[in-house]
Amino acid sequence: MSWWVGAGDAPHIRTINPKDVSEQREAEAARVVERSTFHDVPQVLALAKPRDADARRVAKTAVEGICKKLEADLEVRAMQADAELPGLVLKDLHARLQTATNAKGGAALAQIARQWVSNFTGFMGHGERATAREPYMYPPVMAFIMHVQAQIKRLHKPAGAQTMQTRHAAGQPRAAHFSPLRLLLPPTTTDFTPGGFDTKIRIDIALADSPIGGKPKLQSETHTRAFYAIVECKVSPSEYAKSLRQLSVYTRHVYQVQHNRVFAWALSVCGTLVYAVVMLHDAVLVSPAMDVSTPAGRKQFVELLVDWAACDDVQAGYDPTIVGDPVHGSFRIECPDESGTTRWYTTTRILVAAEDVLGSHTRYFAAKPDDADGASDMVLIKDAFVRSSLQPDGSACEETRLLRRVENTFGGEADFQHPRLVRSGNVKLPTGGSYVSGVAHNGVYDFGNNTDTILSVMGAARQNVPAPGNDGNPAGRSWTQQPHRVCRRLVMAPYGEPLSTVSSEAELIVILADVMRCHTAIRDRLQILHRDISPNNIMVTRGADGLPHGLLVGYDSAIPADDGGRSARPDRLGALPYTSIWNLEGGNKRQTALDDCEAMLYIICMLGTLGVTSDQRTNDTRDLEDMPISQWSANTPKKIARIKRNHMDSEENFREEILEYFHPECVALGLLAEDLHGALFLHDGCAGARAQRPKVTGRSVVDVLRNPLAAQQSLERQDPLDQRLMHEDAIVEALTRVMAKYDEPAKQVLRERQANAQAAASPASMQEATGTVETPSEPDASSTQAHA
Repeated sequence: MSWWVGAGDAPHIRTINPKDVSEQREAEAARVVERSTFHDVPQVLALAKPRDADARRVAKTAVEGICKKLEADLEVRAMQADAELPGLVLKDLHARLQTATNAKGGAALAQIARQWVSNFTGFMGHGERATAREPYMYPPVMAFIMHVQAQIKRLHKPAGAQTMQTRHAAGQPRAAHFSPLRLLLPPTTTDFTPGGFDTKIRIDIALADSPIGGKPKLQSETHTRAFYAIVECKVSPSEYAKSLRQLSVYTRHVYQVQHNRVFAWALSVCGTLVYAVVMLHDAVLVSPAMDVSTPAGRKQFVELLVDWAACDDVQAGYDPTIVGDPVHGSFRIECPDESGTTRWYTTTRILVAAEDVLGSHTRYFAAKPDDADGASDMVLIKDAFVRSSLQPDGSACEETRLLRRVENTFGGEADFQHPRLVRSGNVKLPTGGSYVSGVAHNGVYDFGNNTDTILSVMGAARQNVPAPGNDGNPAGRSWTQQPHRVCRRLVMAPYGEPLSTVSSEAELIVILADVMRCHTAIRDRLQILHRDISPNNIMVTRGADGLPHGLLVGYDSAIPADDGGRSARPDRLGALPYTSIWNLEGGNKRQTALDDCEAMLYIICMLGTLGVTSDQRTNDTRDLEDMPISQWSANTPKKIARIKRNHMDSEENFREEILEYFHPECVALGLLAEDLHGALFLHDGCAGARAQRPKVTGRSVVDVLRNPLAAQQSLERQDPLDQRLMHEDAIVEALTRVMAKYDEPAKQVLRERQANAQAAASPASMQEATGTVETPSEPDASSTQAHA
């Protein structure tokens, strides 16, 4: 089941302003619907069906009984006129829910639901007025769902002997075995901003995962931690695409807060049409429409609600290897190893939360083994659904093998930190049921927590993704053509804190210098490119010397630097503000260490603008919305690429558009950014970032008109980012020198501060500060002579 302990201490460096956040997420949601959404997928409804044959049969019997009761109640005429029903408030629904489990009480809820299933008779307007009346949909939609939940509760048999997951006893009525796992009930409010949302957007309805015991009641919980599915209502079927975009925006918050979520469910309600939506890692699948204005459509929707109540946690989208303890505010994570063993770790801190609807949903936890006590046993756990198809041959770029190569190559002799693997493995799913395939070994089925497993539950087999160029067009491919992802869990040391915990410019410079050394060494010695340099992949550790150190993590997107440089660039890799220009533009251009170096510069620019420390960011009274750097977040990737080309094109542009807006206290960071920009973008052989259109010379207008093709060929743009590839090594060396130039002075400042802090904390200093310094009654001879 879902549960939550916190959204993380500092999951990400904050962006410029809430408006930019909303615009960026709406643009991303539009791309998700356009490029990654598959419609009319019947197998979506199969994902929630109980996997045990007896359980399916019992659920089917329950559906028949609930539908019979629902149809009978819909025929009963209530005392209120249809026109009066829209005025009912949530407390009226709550009162009706309390009595809906008896034979007659459900009719009251059904009368409210009838306003929806009869196509809004009596109160729904048309055209422009219809949108304003969308809130009138909420009570009847909720009443329908609550009617079904009340009947699920009525049919529920308390677990004792037989459950849906066990076979029935001989001679015992089969209907007695109906024992669902949960009720799905809305909270006590609608059109609200849930707790856990990092913006003020409002959702229509949420279905909360509620215990089956006790009387059914509306949930007081309005925090995203309890949500099973978010429901988006629209008055017209024509607003279907808009509802999917909004669900995409909302569901990202579920992943941010529910750290055991593998995939998420949602409902799109457009008029009388209901769509079940499942958000996978690389696709959004939408069921065919269930039209509740017809008995057949109502039965389909009831069947989905019953299946949701009865399906196991894996089908509900939860990871059963992450077990929560809300009482103590902690949870336990089962971490496998390549040896076949597992070990449990306990954590109360989420360092990095999942941030996107699609993708790997990478999370970092601070944890320690269940059988350990000391802080020295703290480790860093990374949990992510990674594309195993990136390196199907199992080459060194698979993260586990790469980290072992790094450790074997550098050991403890390197002048930088690198993550050391404690254990690593792909997560297997323990379950009492059975998938389409799988053999049990000591209660653990021999299948992984991966794309193939999820699709197999829907009765489908994954197909290979199409060639680059066609993978962004759902109309041209099957919904089963998805990359193969596996849930890979890494336990690493040393343990680190998020980058947002740095306390000064000097600390940040030392940390980034460590990261640069690590990145360059791995590129030079192992021929590996990281490709995902961002604040979330940089951790801060504290050594015995008291100085901070940078720890570069997150190697699941790494590729060989010597693969010909033609690895296809994904549409988006990493957070937009820190993504290199060429990665934003996509295409098939050669990737180099310069892409990662760009990301380092962008991190410095963003932190230099927003402020390095939490005090700088909190006390900043500047208007951040109009700063040019805000455009790095609130646009499409290709538009951000054009903006960055302009900002990086010259020393003048960089000063006016970026450095001019640095936080007043980030002077040293501004100097560092200026030097890094000069080394990266103003090299003698490739100055600038904008592709320039050369002037036409030596050709008359007549020549151009006679042969426009030849004239066009002579005007091909010269891209300085392409030209700088010929100087890659020289540029990397220059960047390394720049970082070294600032690294040692920063360490010197930190050592001086340490010395001053220690002196201030010494007993003599403490006594002097409090005015209690003792005066010797009889000074010794040496002190007397010195005084004389």
